[in-house]
Amino acid sequence: MGGKKTEILQFPTDGGQTIELPVGLIIGDEPGPEAVITAGIHAGEFCSELAAIKLLHELTPADVKGSVKIITMCNTAAFETGAFTPVFADENNLNRCFPGQIKGNYNDVLAAKIFDEIKGADYHIDLHGSGAQERSVPFAAYHRGRRGELNDRSHEMAYYFGMPNIMITETEGRWSDKGCCYSSVYENIGIPSVLFQTGGLNAASAEAVRIHIDGVKNVMRRLGSLRGNQQPVGRPQIFENMEKVRASKRGIYYRRVRVGDMVKRGQMIGLLTDYFGTVIEKFIAPVTGKVLYMTESSSLQEKGFVAAIGVSFGK
Repeated sequence: MGGKKTEILQFPTDGGQTIELPVGLIIGDEPGPEAVITAGIHAGEFCSELAAIKLLHELTPADVKGSVKIITMCNTAAFETGAFTPVFADENNLNRCFPGQIKGNYNDVLAAKIFDEIKGADYHIDLHGSGAQERSVPFAAYHRGRRGELNDRSHEMAYYFGMPNIMITETEGRWSDKGCCYSSVYENIGIPSVLFQTGGLNAASAEAVRIHIDGVKNVMRRLGSLRGNQQPVGRPQIFENMEKVRASKRGIYYRRVRVGDMVKRGQMIGLLTDYFGTVIEKFIAPVTGKVLYMTESSSLQEKGFVAAIGVSFGK
């Protein structure tokens, strides 16, 4: 017989901090694949964390085949401080630190511990939501490497999640995915791994939470982890990597497009003024594609993020 349990794993670091990972495990009544779901790698991704918690409550051993491990909140310190990274950590992005290392800064150690929990699984799903100043279209992203069968399996997961947009990323692509959790799982563990993102503005909307839950369950049905038949999905738009647009100066941002808009290379997508309203920079789309996520803030710092444009397939 299967069962369900929860535990907060604790790990000391050389810097004197304590890493906490809240982990739930559901063991099915029947044999099947081992799945790992992670959420909340970044602060403010509330829809992903609440979806992971709700999944933990909704899934039962009678429903599950094999096992499902859910890390409901990968970055508890960031969540509790409300900062993008913990206040005592180096100013870096946790999702650029994988596979991590035991001897390193806080994020390096945290990434290594998360990685340890993924090892041994048959597949991995990483749930995300846009942060405090960003809005995102629902999209899936997976890493394309040199293993054809693994590429196909990752694409299968992305497809059956049912997102209307799928972005394929590479280590040497326009936007390198080196150090991201999903790409590192592919390259270092050798199992299919997909990132799913929706929502924005730190909002844990019921719609965004449900998109995550329904998508995860459909992938699990497809891969034999959950009883029932997979649900049909629509035909997604496929994007070959993405281009990020950033400001070269600081000032006041005025957007000229919205998230989800299709843009053409050379099109103005926004502009920046100084504090007297004089235009000091125009933001031009570097590629033809779709605005997958973008800032909604009127304030931009030097090198501040403006938009991420998915590159239309074949362009």
